[in-house]
Amino acid sequence: MSRKVLGLDIRQESVSAVLVKNSMKGNWIEGHVCVPITEQRPEQIPSEAEAEETEADLAEESGTDMGLMAALEVIAEKLDIAGAVCVISIPGERIAYRNLTIPFKDLKKIRQILPFELEPTLPFPIEDMVIDFHPISDLLREPETRKYSDIIAAAAENTTIKSYIDTLELFKLEPETITVSGYAAALCLTRFANIPENCLFMDIDDEDNCSVFIIISGQICLIRSFRLRPGSGRTEALCTEIERSLAGFEETFSHISNFQPDEIHITGYGLENLFGFEAEAERILGIPVKRVNLHRNAGAAIRPHPTTVLKTPEQTDNAFALALCEIEGISGLNFRRGPFAPKRQWAEHKGSFIKIGIFAFLLLASMFSTMMIESYSMEKKTAKLDLQINNIFKSTFPEITKIVNPLLQMQVAMQEVRKKALLPGESGNNILTVDILNEISKRVGEKIDVEFTRFVVSADNIQIAGETDTYNSVDDIKNQLAQSEIFKEVTITSTSANTERGGNRVRFKLRIDM
Repeated sequence: MSRKVLGLDIRQESVSAVLVKNSMKGNWIEGHVCVPITEQRPEQIPSEAEAEETEADLAEESGTDMGLMAALEVIAEKLDIAGAVCVISIPGERIAYRNLTIPFKDLKKIRQILPFELEPTLPFPIEDMVIDFHPISDLLREPETRKYSDIIAAAAENTTIKSYIDTLELFKLEPETITVSGYAAALCLTRFANIPENCLFMDIDDEDNCSVFIIISGQICLIRSFRLRPGSGRTEALCTEIERSLAGFEETFSHISNFQPDEIHITGYGLENLFGFEAEAERILGIPVKRVNLHRNAGAAIRPHPTTVLKTPEQTDNAFALALCEIEGISGLNFRRGPFAPKRQWAEHKGSFIKIGIFAFLLLASMFSTMMIESYSMEKKTAKLDLQINNIFKSTFPEITKIVNPLLQMQVAMQEVRKKALLPGESGNNILTVDILNEISKRVGEKIDVEFTRFVVSADNIQIAGETDTYNSVDDIKNQLAQSEIFKEVTITSTSANTERGGNRVRFKLRIDM
């Protein structure tokens, strides 16, 4: 069974989409597109004669974004998104992150107490937020402190999540996962790319926004999104924020001292206009800077369709990572919780389930009726056969008047018949007459011209009389029968020529002792 997976990476200035076909034979990129969020088309808004309400009015009522709607319309025209499993990411600057330490390990309990832990640190009422968390492996702690849990808590406003769900609903898309931009790419980087133990990953959005992920031993330990301050060069400003992130990490994880990333990996739509960033950042920070290419790193998991030409990785890495996480079952931060949890299958497909249930009931009722009819018909056939068996038994063995088990009684009666068919006498030979005839027939060859005229079986011998063509044939018959294991002795008792009616035949008589 195949399905389509749509990864949508929504930013402030653009939307990137990657459509992947997921099947038993493999995973293929069917298409991809990157659309600036500012792209508007006049034909989007119908005239008053065409509709009573414009799309702008509908968008205002539902809280949707007209710029995002315009970009999604372009994507819907270029990609076959109907029926696709949708996974999206939203801009990181709309998410609040907090690193917390919880004094127990149970994830269910952590989720229960998380709102109380976060409430004092958030600028908005906790009831207006949807929250989730990313657990950090306790291997980064000393053994004596591993009873604690380190987590990255993330919170988004309910109105933000609702606006994205409402906008996508206009295109008949219901996202299974809503996460933050760059997060899926960071997860895939730890799974599929060859990165050092200490690494820093940067997702550079547009000219002002960026998200930083600190990775240790394949674990995301810190997430920070920030907006650059105006008035300074972008490269210098980004390097300054990286240094602040490292300082904040050392303060948060006091048990990890002197942390220094061995490499910095970068991706993002904003790199298109950031020329020479790698060399300049490496000069300022003294850390090697490399661009990420998830298409190449995870090529074994998802391959481009032979007719698909991939754009630059910076445009599609995050959308590609979203589809890859869905296909590979890589879970993480997901804001489809609480009031925004996906609809239950029963609620969503209630009508279909009822129709299927009615059809299944009718099918089972039909099958049961058929079985009852066949069972009744079989019973009638069985009764008819039993009557025939009894009639045959009575006609064959009329002396037996009481019939209890016809089959068993018939087997016993047949054994008695076989005993009566054995040779008479008390010699103890249990040789049937038919076996004797069969032995004589086999011993007397077809080439011998012979006609038997008399065959008498007694207690200990057999008398045979007949005619043949020559005296030599009589000797041949006698010699052939003498070789049989069931005959003791064969004797020619008389021979004479038969000249009646001008014939020239030899009459003979044989005695066979048993």
